[in-house]
Amino acid sequence: MSKELEQFSQLFGMTPSISILDINNSCEDITKTLNRLVEPEDGKVTTLYTTNLNELRVKVKRSNYDYAVLSASFLNQEEKNLFMKIVSLGLRDSGYIIFLEEKDKQIDEIYTLLEEYDFGAISSIDIFENYQLIMGKKLHMWGMD
Repeated sequence: MSKELEQFSQLFGMTPSISILDINNSCEDITKTLNRLVEPEDGKVTTLYTTNLNELRVKVKRSNYDYAVLSASFLNQEEKNLFMKIVSLGLRDSGYIIFLEEKDKQIDEIYTLLEEYDFGAISSIDIFENYQLIMGKKLHMWGMD
């Protein structure tokens, strides 16, 4: 495993039956790494190779995932708000969202959307040579939907 993927692996708090949503755009190394991580924990990685909103609505299960990893170039989405809503609803309370975007892209919009959708502890982590990694934690919003 490369040093980048090893550092990426350390972002995940492994728990029994961990569940990860992997919305992927041909980042096979990420998918393989996630599957290796969850195997000893009897966890599950749900990998979707689509960013089609209708497909995501059907396939992303509500409050089912501990982590959502978006390596499908979120900034290229036309309906970013709806995309965020679908992914956010799929995360459990206190779940984490991780974006991987190409280094040359402006990521201010991601920070803004994370704040709008009540994510905290937002940070950019420099792990990958070609990608920016932005991570946020879903905050408990009891009584909110």
